[in-house]
Amino acid sequence: MEEHQRLFKLASILLQYPEREWLEDEQLFYEISKLANHTARKRFLQFLDYAKTKAVDELCELYVRTFDLSDRTTMYLTYYLFGDQKERGQALLKLKEAFRRAGLELTEDELPDYLPLMLEFAAAAPVSDAKNVLLAHQRAIKGLADRLQEVNHPHFFVLDGCLAGMDAFLEEAKGVDIPIREEEAT
Repeated sequence: MEEHQRLFKLASILLQYPEREWLEDEQLFYEISKLANHTARKRFLQFLDYAKTKAVDELCELYVRTFDLSDRTTMYLTYYLFGDQKERGQALLKLKEAFRRAGLELTEDELPDYLPLMLEFAAAAPVSDAKNVLLAHQRAIKGLADRLQEVNHPHFFVLDGCLAGMDAFLEEAKGVDIPIREEEAT
């Protein structure tokens, strides 16, 4: 597994609803400690250090309050561009199609703009597809990180590390062309 794939997969895990299993998983700590990206490694470990000091129920409550009950800090990234307007539905369909073309089939109840799912996609997709999706949503991810930083939220550490990894990945992927599909060229 390449560095960017491991980094995005780890960020995806850390940004999901907290579960005791991954909070106590020594393999997760080991994988994070192997990251070459110093900023990502440091930030992910800072988040885990914080998480270890809290009860799982407390982490879950904070997660729900922050990401599920607030439009300002939702993990559904197309919301930042479109709110609940019909254009959001069209963007979700395009994103779902990009996932399908790259070989990732979603269930009917999964929205493809959920940040942990997008990071999981970026960890598994071909470089050009991962680059395309991350570039399209980079501003929303950065905005979410900024809002979390404003309130000293512990998930800021994960997003900051993820952004450091994204920046490095996008810099490396500059030479990778994003293929133009026939239906997009017309």
